[in-house]
Amino acid sequence: MRLVGLNLAAFLAAVALLIGADIRLVAQPPGAPAAQPPAADPKLDGHLDAWGKQMGGLTNFHAKFNLTRKPGAGAAFQNARSYKGSILVMKPMYARLRLDSTTNKDDYEAFICNGKSLYAYSGLDKTITEFPLSGNEAGGSNLMLDIVRGMTAQQAKQRFQIALFKEDPNYIYLDIKPTTGADQQEFLQLRLALYGPNVKAPGAVPYMPAQVWKMSPNQDTEVWEFTDLQTNIPGIEPKVFDYQAIPGWQTKKWQPPPPMGAGPPPAPGK
Repeated sequence: MRLVGLNLAAFLAAVALLIGADIRLVAQPPGAPAAQPPAADPKLDGHLDAWGKQMGGLTNFHAKFNLTRKPGAGAAFQNARSYKGSILVMKPMYARLRLDSTTNKDDYEAFICNGKSLYAYSGLDKTITEFPLSGNEAGGSNLMLDIVRGMTAQQAKQRFQIALFKEDPNYIYLDIKPTTGADQQEFLQLRLALYGPNVKAPGAVPYMPAQVWKMSPNQDTEVWEFTDLQTNIPGIEPKVFDYQAIPGWQTKKWQPPPPMGAGPPPAPGK
């Protein structure tokens, strides 16, 4: 079971700010073969290092965003959907995200990470799903939980193909592709636009996320555009990220899928 409706793009941008100088993106799944280190790219490595140093001074950040979801070419009778939302992140591992459809008041998603669990809210399903962040609950196989836990930039570069797509006076574009079958079930390609080190646009902050484009395995795409960036906001405390129940909604805890090839459980007494 994948995280219900969880949006990879926004959390990638958020976690990049959570982790400070390490730029922790993903963890190597248990049992996965060690990948060969990618060829060095001095420009890419320089930007990753500068990104980490810049973000290391942050304690929290807040941003608004516009999201557009478009179905793949093979999807019939489906139109693009638009959302508006906001995200708040605080070190070491706190986050809140909410997005609301611009056309359907019941179509919304929300996420709270309190450092111990991640809670996913689905307005359409009226459910709250808890994903524990400690112990072996996730089995190391869920990409989103791996991202929240975090690892180093070097491990990310071993797990993904990360390339410097292009640069211009205002932006740095990173192209990210998964190299393992498990990750390819989550997304096929991610393109992250960061504000460049010498950006002069009003309200822009060097190495903060500006836009994220993601393609899913079914060819659906998402475009996230971040605005109104704020950093080191005073008065943000852990209680802001407390779990919130909703009367009448179903609450459940995520259960990891059984290992591949596992047979049925033995009969009682066997």
